[in-house]
Amino acid sequence: MSASKSAGRAGNLPAELTSFIGRRHEIAEIKRLLSASRLVTLTGVGGAGKTRLSLRTAADLQRAFTDGVWFVELAALEDQALLSQTIASTLGLHDRTARWPVPALAEYLSDKRLLLVLDNCEHLRNACAVLVDTVLHAAPGVHVLATSRQALGLTGEHIFQVPTMSLPDPDRMPPPDALGQYEAVNLFVDRAVAVRPDFEVSADNADMIVRICQRLDGIPLAIELTAVRLRALDLSDIFDRLEDRFRLLTGGSPGVLPRHQTLRALIDWSNALCSDRESILWARLAVFSGGFDLAAAEAICSDDKIPEQDVVGLLAALVDKSIVVAEHQDGRLRYRLLETIRQYGLERLAQDGDETAVRARHRDYFVQLVERALTEWLGPRQEAWLTTLLREHHNLRAAFEGCLTAPGQADTGLQMAGALWFFWIATGLTSEGRRWLERGLAAGSEPSAARARALWVCGYLCTIQEDVTAARQMATECQSHADQLDDPDAAAWAVQLTGMIAMSAGELARTSEALSDALHRHRENDNPLGILDTSFYLVAVTALLRDLDRAVHIAEDAIALCDSLRERWLRSYMLWDLSLVAWQQNDYGRAAASAMAGLRLAREFNEQWVIAFCFEILAWTAHGERKLPRAARLLGAADRLWRRIGAPLFGMRHLVTFHHEQQDQVREALGGRRFDAEFSDGVLMPTDDAIVFALDERELPREAAGSAREDETLTRREREVASLIANGLSNKEIATKLVIARRTAEAHVEHILGKLGFSSRSQVAAWVAEQRGAEMSAHEHR
Repeated sequence: MSASKSAGRAGNLPAELTSFIGRRHEIAEIKRLLSASRLVTLTGVGGAGKTRLSLRTAADLQRAFTDGVWFVELAALEDQALLSQTIASTLGLHDRTARWPVPALAEYLSDKRLLLVLDNCEHLRNACAVLVDTVLHAAPGVHVLATSRQALGLTGEHIFQVPTMSLPDPDRMPPPDALGQYEAVNLFVDRAVAVRPDFEVSADNADMIVRICQRLDGIPLAIELTAVRLRALDLSDIFDRLEDRFRLLTGGSPGVLPRHQTLRALIDWSNALCSDRESILWARLAVFSGGFDLAAAEAICSDDKIPEQDVVGLLAALVDKSIVVAEHQDGRLRYRLLETIRQYGLERLAQDGDETAVRARHRDYFVQLVERALTEWLGPRQEAWLTTLLREHHNLRAAFEGCLTAPGQADTGLQMAGALWFFWIATGLTSEGRRWLERGLAAGSEPSAARARALWVCGYLCTIQEDVTAARQMATECQSHADQLDDPDAAAWAVQLTGMIAMSAGELARTSEALSDALHRHRENDNPLGILDTSFYLVAVTALLRDLDRAVHIAEDAIALCDSLRERWLRSYMLWDLSLVAWQQNDYGRAAASAMAGLRLAREFNEQWVIAFCFEILAWTAHGERKLPRAARLLGAADRLWRRIGAPLFGMRHLVTFHHEQQDQVREALGGRRFDAEFSDGVLMPTDDAIVFALDERELPREAAGSAREDETLTRREREVASLIANGLSNKEIATKLVIARRTAEAHVEHILGKLGFSSRSQVAAWVAEQRGAEMSAHEHR
């Protein structure tokens, strides 16, 4: 799942934070190259403007690519094995299969017309070359625009060397009013005005502006770093200091520097203009991968040299000096270093001797963040936590790598990878999670609580990917560890995993037995996460075994537990469970109501599994109600998502059979030609539009539709609980009587009071007596 919501034209191009200057000729040439070749690589030194140029070109080409223009930032990615997963995640794909991901990605893209922008490929050059070559051979409608300091080296690749910005001829100085035709001058003036609004080109300063831009070789990043100095220096001071810097690098001669040395000199100068503590903070901030917020900077970068309370002021100074970029994301202020600046900082960090300590603080901070997320996951902050973890994804990767490379920290890495189990599932990053876990498990073998959890989490991911052999091995070892450690939680998860493996094999009776045992164990352990997760699978299996009353009871208990915790993610799964049961009872109205309620929740999380599940049930109920065009279109919408996910209907064979039966029956009833047309319309609908169609919200504001709740009358389980209240049972006695957790019983009681508008148990007892009397009276009059 992705926390981001899709909207408008397909794609994800980031908004530009500063004005884009010039480059019209370059953009036109890159477009021409892309029309002649499906792979164009922009090369050039760091700071040449490759990223901005690729983004502006891509923005101009959006109309040409019906499936979108997608920007993939690779600078923070260090593990080349995660390249395809990173691209798949950017495209909104859920990685649910155990296939090698490059062919899987190529297969998905095979019928797409889109532009893939791969930024900063140089450190992943070989992996990028393999992936791009595979995709281009499999997907004739895909074009790739890459940026790299070195070409990928593929056949058919067109290379565009990004030039520096245009400059006046030093021997033919144009008049001041003609300087606007030169890109380097325009950029300098634009950035100068940003820091000094009264700055303007005049006859007095035109020559100095040109000389500065020429001395900087027209390199965009160098110009931006220099223009910001106008806050404290005038033009002549800036030029003199540049001359001093460059003279040191050329041994005192006026020779021309290579462009990469020009930029290095500028960054050295930026560092020299920092105070000692600003320079130290710059180096420490370089450990962050993909950005950071103030809280993380304060926790990780502070010590006796920089007290925590001083970090905010020093950080603000680095922003003022254009060392750090500050930008608002989702209403929060976040910071990052440009990659060239970050690499310089890492060099300084190693030289300062602080690297080991700072990286350890970075690792520990994000390990603690993950554990806090797990603790609070079953609660009202689920969506916020998912957004936070996605935002910190690159930092989580860096922290995990730190666990594996630091002596004695492998178990910490396992702890972190296992604690993220809900994140791997909710985001669809199944293969990445499995890779983390397998690497951590390979680093040791001693039984520990962290290792036991990692084993069942890894096995869980293996079952999702239908890798039953690996899952079975994980379950066996997890059970062994649970026995050695006397760990009842691990034992319960091992039993659940055994049930999930049996489910993959279609062995319903064996699945039901194992999952029932696991549910009992989770209840004994008072583990609400285990209770809810097991309940989802057990309800589906129990329904398939046609024990529908039991399925309803389990589902209603789980939903009551969700509500007591204010949990919404797993609630969406349980609502789908209820819709499946109602559909099997031919109660199409209740099936549709439950599926729609689940779909509304799933939309909040962009939970692709549940969205696809609900499309299926709504299609099946539409068929039952003879709404055949609607059924065909919803089947198409579901098919589109299943192909993106890669594993239809959790691999449950009986559900897959239902799917094929429904599709065949709707086709036969509607006619092949009409069915194909409606089905294709469903396939082509963007997911957001398909959800609106499924919820029949076309004439309703989303707020109104989203606020609708499922039936407010008491459920069967709640009526059962109400009767027990009337009989004088306490919550604990109700829990024992119904074999449910006490917390679940308490939630049922709260629901009953809320739905009936009562404030006491005695009112419930009186209501039950009234209902019984009405039923007896009705019976006597029959």
